Amino acid sequence: MTDSNIQVPDALSIQRLQAMEFVAKMRAAADRVGAGFIGGFIDPNTGEQFTMTNMDPSITPDITKLLED
Repeated sequence: MTDSNIQVPDALSIQRLQAMEFVAKMRAAADRVGAGFIGGFIDPNTGEQFTMTNMDPSITPDITKLLED
């Protein structure tokens, strides 16, 4: 039995994808000049954190833990 009225929401909103792309571009710019980078954002709709870094994972295993006071 199928229901043709089922609507599946997009997994990621356009705004979230744009924010992720912006962070990725900032990281790429840092990579080009040999700079360390840690960046991210919090999705205003879901509260989810997105982070990206080019730092060695053994130095920064979970960047969000470094943000805690």
